[in-house]
Amino acid sequence: MRDRAILHTDGGSRGNPGPSGIGFVLLADDGRELVTLSEGGACIGEATNNIAEYRALLWGLENARALGLRQLSIRADSELLVKQIKGQYRVKSEGLKPLFAEARALLGTLESYDIAHVYREENSRADALANMAMDTRASVGNFQVDWKACANEERPNEVQPNKEQPGEDQPGSGLSSAVHDAPSQSARTEETISSHRNEIAMKTGRYFLTVKDHFDAAHALVGYPGECRELHGHTWDIEATVSGTELDEVGIVYDFKALKADLAAILKQYDHVYLNEVPPFDRINATAENLARVIHERLAATLPPSITLEEVAVWESPIAKLSYRRV
Repeated sequence: MRDRAILHTDGGSRGNPGPSGIGFVLLADDGRELVTLSEGGACIGEATNNIAEYRALLWGLENARALGLRQLSIRADSELLVKQIKGQYRVKSEGLKPLFAEARALLGTLESYDIAHVYREENSRADALANMAMDTRASVGNFQVDWKACANEERPNEVQPNKEQPGEDQPGSGLSSAVHDAPSQSARTEETISSHRNEIAMKTGRYFLTVKDHFDAAHALVGYPGECRELHGHTWDIEATVSGTELDEVGIVYDFKALKADLAAILKQYDHVYLNEVPPFDRINATAENLARVIHERLAATLPPSITLEEVAVWESPIAKLSYRRV
């Protein structure tokens, strides 16, 4: 019995909020090519883009469960959804909270899964199914579970989302009350932000983001004609500056926390050591120049393609800074 598959999901709204569609594709690798196990597209009525993305994920997960699939590689072109599922973004919208809870509960029934953001062209079939459903206002595909069954509040115990407190949005027999009723303030704010994304995208410009961290270490400059050839120490302050031209669905170019975490992981290996004994400085001189270049190379490898590492700066003291930029 096949229990591993790739799940592509996509959701969209024409108007945000407006008429919305969702799509999913379940694929398996038979050793020669990818085989479609199940796919579907459905028109879900009025919703926002983000709610449609979550509905698509839930529908895909339910169909995977119906096929007995226990291990999934999930691919979606909503960076917001992917980062919320991975715990990198908080779920602030009351309209998304019950859908997020249900998705995490369903994912918890799997033996294993991974989830990653892909660009729209890599998610074309799920996107096409969602648009086909919106165009025809009908469901398409060979799905095992209808999307409306996934929206039913009467769920099995193992996938029942946590109930919100009275007065907060509840998952209903369709879309959440944030869609059926007047949207909450947070939902309206989210929709207002989304409605301006195209306007912002048309404006040319580049955003620069800088984070700073430090470590304490000793070094000796081999061959230097002065006292710095002897063992001595510094508190090294390191600045990293990245840039990008596109904002994500939240309206940020790159997460400060992600950049700080990546920089901290690199600097950790240099903290409270004798740099001349730590690779690659056991082969090259532990100068500020070499340190800046090595950190730049390692940090650049952690960044997504849309983000450019502009500069790494090394401060040996409050009045001495060395910067490295790749040309």
